[in-house]
Parts: sequence; C-alpha cells; structure tokens
Amino acid sequence: MDRRFVLEAVAREMHTGIAVLDSNGTVQYCNPFFVSSFSLSLPALGSHIREIIKNQTLLSAIHCLLDNNCEAPEEIEIEEGERSFNIRLVLLKDDGTRSLLIFLRDITEAKRVETIKKDFVANVSHELRTPLASIKGYSETLLDIDTDGEKQREFLEIIDRHATRMSRIIDDLLILSRLESSAVSLISDTVDMKELINSTVKGCVKDAEDRDVSIKAELPEILPNVLGDRDRLEQVVVNLFDNAIKYTPAGGHVTITARSLEDEVCVDVIDTGIGIPEDDISRIFERFYRVDKARSRALGGTGLGLAIVKHIIQGHNGRLEVKSKLGLGTTFSFFLRSGT
Repeated sequence: MDRRFVLEAVAREMHTGIAVLDSNGTVQYCNPFFVSSFSLSLPALGSHIREIIKNQTLLSAIHCLLDNNCEAPEEIEIEEGERSFNIRLVLLKDDGTRSLLIFLRDITEAKRVETIKKDFVANVSHELRTPLASIKGYSETLLDIDTDGEKQREFLEIIDRHATRMSRIIDDLLILSRLESSAVSLISDTVDMKELINSTVKGCVKDAEDRDVSIKAELPEILPNVLGDRDRLEQVVVNLFDNAIKYTPAGGHVTITARSLEDEVCVDVIDTGIGIPEDDISRIFERFYRVDKARSRALGGTGLGLAIVKHIIQGHNGRLEVKSKLGLGTTFSFFLRSGT
C-alpha cells in the first residue's frame, strides 16, 4: 500500500489540525480539521497564513521561523473568536528551503473545564469558610467569657445552624460527586409520578405556610407511569419545589402540573417568584452558581440543588427546560420517558 495514501488518510481523520506552509507563509497542505477550526471566506489551500489566522503573536513566530531564523516559541496558545487553540510549530529544512509544519489542537473545552474546576475549588472554600468562621467565633466567645444561660443557648443555636449548613453542603457534594462519577446506580422501575407529586406537595405544605406561599398540584385523572429511580426522581421534585417556594415572595403561588406527551411525561414546577435574568439561565445548573448570592445563603441554599437535578434527569435520559421572566416567575420543566 502506498505510504503517502496511508499518511493522507491518517491526517484527514485526525482531530488535530495540520497545515504545511512554504517559505513565504502560503498554505501548501491542510487537513479538514484545520479548515473547520476557522471561519474562512476563501479556500485555505493556497492562501497566506495571515488570511486565516489573525493572532499577531503566532504570525510573528511564523515570520521569525521562516524568514529570520530567530528564536521563537515552539508552542503557542491563541484565542480566535470564542475558541482557544494550542499550536505547535515545527521548522522543516530541505536543501536550504524552509517550510513550516503547524499542529493545531482545539483546547476550548479543556480550558472551560479547567475554569469550572478552579471556580469549584474557590466556591467550596468560600461556602465552607463562612459557616466555619461563625462556628469558630461563637465557640471562642463561649470559651473566653462568662455568659448567662440565655446567651449561651443563643450562641449554641447559631453554631448548630451553621454546622447543619456545612453538613448539608458536604452531603450534597457527595451526592453530586457520586452522580457525576456514575457511582450511584439508578434503578429502572415503574414510577407512579402522580403519587410521587402528591406526596411531595403534602411534605412541602408546612414550609410553604411558614413563608405565606400557596402551593397546589394540578394533575390529570390519568397520568402514565415513568421508568426510573423513584428516590432520585423524588429528590428532583423536592429540590425544584423547595427552590420555587424559597424564591417566591409572601402571597405568591407555586403550582406543579404534569401531562402526557406521546412517549413522555412532562412535569412543570411553576412559581410567581422573583424570576431569573435571561443571561443567568444558561448557568443556573452549575455547581454553586447563584443569581442572588446573598438571598440564596440567607434562605439556606447550598447552591448544589439544581446541579443535582440536572445530573439525575440526565441519568434518566430525560431533559430539562427553564422559562423565566424577571418579577413574574419561573417554570422548570423536566421530561421523562413513560413506561407501563
């Protein structure tokens, strides 16, 4: 078999961009991945590299290697539009003629994940530091000064409240970690969503009454069962319902509805709460992401509930939708495959 044919087939199928420039910087060869990495208004083959890539740092390095035989970095990270690339430059010499081999790797997703990891560590540290500071401060006060019984009880209640919050954060982190690593095996069973929703609403009555929020379920006479893990699906409904109650002002309403859609069951949790800004909707399922940080912490949220909801629904091969208007309320909808 012809080696050139094999090498061209390998280059064509690679998920790394490859381009070869002649001594003038004109593209003599490029594979499909290289072409697809840029929004080109002209063919890449035969074009000068500056017509394809606009990053001046990279262009300077290419010029340096091809024209001046000067020192240039072998690897460069560049931003082109909303994407990030790692580029490796290899100088080729043949009978005094210079050419340049470019390897291009799209690292956009890797950098996004890296940012999420950094944010996660920072957020965990912040979320745990706040209650820890309160626990330490009030416990030191109890140790350092004589306090009467009533004051002692007040301080101990504060310590207990913050310790409980830390425990909830850690519990939610463990659940989320297990869901993300698939360490939690989801049971595939027949689940009566009508019964699950009604029992959840009954369990939320006291919390809703304390906040002066009315709650109700509006369900059809007949609702198909779904296939899934009842305990995890109950966790989804509880988290969504709890969020709706927390972010609905006194006098507001929270309604949960369900309907059958061909081979799916759709559940909607509808509130008349404060709503979510449009720019934030795409991020609300991220760990620790809060639209209103001060309000969320005051209400006792861990910032992990919606991330848990997302992973449970994904684990059931379902889907989530969010519709919201500031000051008018929010609707969270999830769709699950129906079953007998």
